[in-house]
Amino acid sequence: MRTPEELERFLAERIAPALRDVERERAEVAARREAVKLAAPWKIAAGAAGIAAGAWSGDLEPMLLVAALPWLVDAVRIAAIRDTATPRIRAELLRPLVEFFDPSFRYVPEGHVGREEFTRSRLFEGVAWNRYAGEDLVTGRHGATAFRFSEVDVERVTKRGKRRERERVFRGLVFVADCNKAFRGQTLVLPDRAERALGALGRALQSIAGGGGLSLVELEDPDFERAFVVRASDPTEARYLLSPSLMQRILAFHRNTGSQLRLSFTAGRVYVAVPLAHDLFATPLDARVGLAHVRAWAGELLFALGIVDELDLNTRIWSKADAT
Repeated sequence: MRTPEELERFLAERIAPALRDVERERAEVAARREAVKLAAPWKIAAGAAGIAAGAWSGDLEPMLLVAALPWLVDAVRIAAIRDTATPRIRAELLRPLVEFFDPSFRYVPEGHVGREEFTRSRLFEGVAWNRYAGEDLVTGRHGATAFRFSEVDVERVTKRGKRRERERVFRGLVFVADCNKAFRGQTLVLPDRAERALGALGRALQSIAGGGGLSLVELEDPDFERAFVVRASDPTEARYLLSPSLMQRILAFHRNTGSQLRLSFTAGRVYVAVPLAHDLFATPLDARVGLAHVRAWAGELLFALGIVDELDLNTRIWSKADAT
């Protein structure tokens, strides 16, 4: 892995010169959008006149639409201003940064962990959702472990009459890696909200609930049991996968991130879902892009790669062939 000194030298020699051109283009796009947003007197006058006419006539709803029309026109005009800055930021700043850490790493801005694979992982077992999107796919090999990760955005969209309501189910990092142990079944490690809320009663209810061909697995680590609920197609295999040392590593990672961590051991891979409060590799148009942003992106990349180390996936005492 690269040292902090190597990163700073790379930023100074490779990224800083590119930043000047990228920032100039970003500022131009932002300025064009801001010019459209500026409220002209006629917009304010039109809005006031529309509201007054609606109040006088007693038919306020159509006149509110008239009042809002200038702002709707602006929204269309803003959407029509092509964002040429973000693709340049990704091509000239993000991609070189990813490849700096390892030339074999690949960054695909429009790529993401696939919907079907996300569904098969059952990371959100028992949670209804119907909209899936993502971006910022990174793939490669960290030590002996092949990986890929991306931002993923999952929502539940429902219709109530003519109105559509959106509820976010998950937004964050989904990390997929080869597991260092062989297994045939499926094991899920999910936040244990029931036990935290209801104690022993919650645990009892979980054992009754079941579903999906997965059984509740009792483990011998009380701290792990309080934080997570484990369901598996084969409880014996789940205990083999979740060794005492791995449970401690998952707990430490959970505490360090302070998030509702989810893991799935499926089809020879481990899937990790980590909620994020912000976009992965955020590229804002309304703020100056500087080296601080690039350092933040480097931190996010190192965080994702650190999952391999946190879960000790590079330690391969047994080959998969030996265990099958």
